[in-house]
Amino acid sequence: MENLRHPIFSLLLMENINVFIFSMPVTELTKEAIIDIALQNFLKDGIQSFTIQRLTRLTQVSSKTIYKLFTDKTGLLKSCLNVHYSRLFAELTALAEGAGDPIEAFLKITYRVVALEFKVNPLFYRELNQYYPELQDEVAVRLKNEIISMSRFVKQGKENGMFVPDVREDVFWIAFQQLYRGITRDRVYEGLGLSGPELVKNTLIVYIRGICTVQGLQKLETYEQQYL
Repeated sequence: MENLRHPIFSLLLMENINVFIFSMPVTELTKEAIIDIALQNFLKDGIQSFTIQRLTRLTQVSSKTIYKLFTDKTGLLKSCLNVHYSRLFAELTALAEGAGDPIEAFLKITYRVVALEFKVNPLFYRELNQYYPELQDEVAVRLKNEIISMSRFVKQGKENGMFVPDVREDVFWIAFQQLYRGITRDRVYEGLGLSGPELVKNTLIVYIRGICTVQGLQKLETYEQQYL
């Protein structure tokens, strides 16, 4: 039930060439469907402007039910963050596993995640940090665990002779995150008028290039032409 935009679901059934349309009562919306609707609004408009009352109007689910499911707005936001980052890392992991080598994995992940982040209102992250620091801390711990698992690509790159052997996986990822944050969340380059791919090329790709061996650079240049 992803990408829900209406409070009523229409189910189309084909039988003997006849089409029957059934409407599912909004009171039967699943918890997952409610989270989807709330998450879309959080990411689009920020956190503070989205209220439980607005969620009840969008879903036509009673506030009593919403509070029973999530306790309060913080509980709702936490559920949304869990879903958001679970989906994100599942997609990125699938992209990486489908890559031919660590450098292609980096490029696939980088361009995809930046494209997704540019669809998120920067206000969402500012308000998450300002008004929900405890949730941000939980997210940071989760991201740290996920990033540790992503470090294997740096290790593989070193083993395959694509990355220089003395690069530290932990330091690489900390620096990579800072560059990434400047593009997507802090938007420090916003006044330059550059597109997302241009910013990636001039920051993250430059950084990846710096840890590449001659063999790695050859691969990187091939993939850059493909992905740009």
